[in-house]
Amino acid sequence: MNDQTITDAFRKLYEARRNWAQASEKTIAIRQALEHERAARLMTGEIVGKNEAEREARARELLTNLYLELEAAERDERAARLAHDLAKIEVERLDYLLRWMALPKSS
Repeated sequence: MNDQTITDAFRKLYEARRNWAQASEKTIAIRQALEHERAARLMTGEIVGKNEAEREARARELLTNLYLELEAAERDERAARLAHDLAKIEVERLDYLLRWMALPKSS
């Protein structure tokens, strides 16, 4: 292990955290767009139904693309979080190795 190994691990952690943040922002933006469009369609009377289940079914029918985009964004966000968690585990592993290497060795 050398300084480049440690630098690379921290760089991967940094990039993973940035990617996770970007994926989270994308999910939020799509969810807001979906909620806005759903509210607009409720106001115009395009989304109707006797109960919430019927209204939800109608919304999914009318806004299929936004629901699919949201599902994809949520999937990407979960993958980005996993990549971050794995990069964090690698940084922690290197930390433990460095500590172990620094321990006095018994003869």
